[in-house]
Amino acid sequence: MAPQTAVRKKKNQGQMASDPLSREQLAAQYGFALRVIYSDPELAKLFEDAVSQGWNAQLFQTSLQNTNWYQTNNEYARKAWTAERMGGADWQASLTDARNTVRQEAVKVGADLSDQEAESLARQYLYGGWNDPARQQFLSEALSKEIQVFPEGRTFRGTSGNLVDDLKALATANGLRYTDDWYLGAAKSVASNLTTTDDWFGDIREQAASMYPIYSDKIRQGMSATDLASPYINMMANEFEINPSEISLSDPYVKQALMGIDQQGNPKPMSLWEFQKKLRNDPRWMNTTKAGNEVATVVNDVLQAFGFRG
Repeated sequence: MAPQTAVRKKKNQGQMASDPLSREQLAAQYGFALRVIYSDPELAKLFEDAVSQGWNAQLFQTSLQNTNWYQTNNEYARKAWTAERMGGADWQASLTDARNTVRQEAVKVGADLSDQEAESLARQYLYGGWNDPARQQFLSEALSKEIQVFPEGRTFRGTSGNLVDDLKALATANGLRYTDDWYLGAAKSVASNLTTTDDWFGDIREQAASMYPIYSDKIRQGMSATDLASPYINMMANEFEINPSEISLSDPYVKQALMGIDQQGNPKPMSLWEFQKKLRNDPRWMNTTKAGNEVATVVNDVLQAFGFRG
């Protein structure tokens, strides 16, 4: 290169470096705003090298991809980082939308968030690209960790509360009880899309089927132990003259009826006739109006048979 040309080029570079407008224009050609570039020391140094050596946009982008900043941040993080450094109404609007989305989803699944937690998740939402349909599970997973049992009445909220209510109803209908931790695990697992509601309903039915082997097929098909026990419960309520709601699956008579076995030790349902006989051997039956009427009828029949009554 001729000495005059080298001097002219060096002089032009010096003018570019000293001209803020030229730097702004060059940064724009590279795809960045100048204040974004100078907000990170690594990017600032890369830009200074580009200015001093007169890089074109393609060379700058190639070099950018080799930086630690580029390689440790995915496309979503780089986009959010750049938008935050640019600031202004667009970034604030994005952050507000992210906060609202996080809050709405938290209420929906029953996750309890402090303001600080909501703000942190909103930023993760933007930096992680959780608005991308392919990455929405990350928000679900994050919120599932915040689902909890609330002290007032030991309740859950949102869709988690609905799920827990349904699981509890099915468990009760099958004579099963689970701890709050079990229900919490179910709610978190479903909220994070690791399992489905059907998985947990199936677990309850499977356990109930193992408890009542006589009716295992019917339970797996959707009937509950309470449904299957209703003929016995209604007969017991009628015989003892009590409200059916006072009789549970844990009642010894009901359990014996549902879990009967034959002489060979095989599961065998108890007939209603046999069930009634057992009930009438209970002292409670003798104190009922029905028992009194039947005894009176028998006495009357005996007296008539001996000719004491016409």
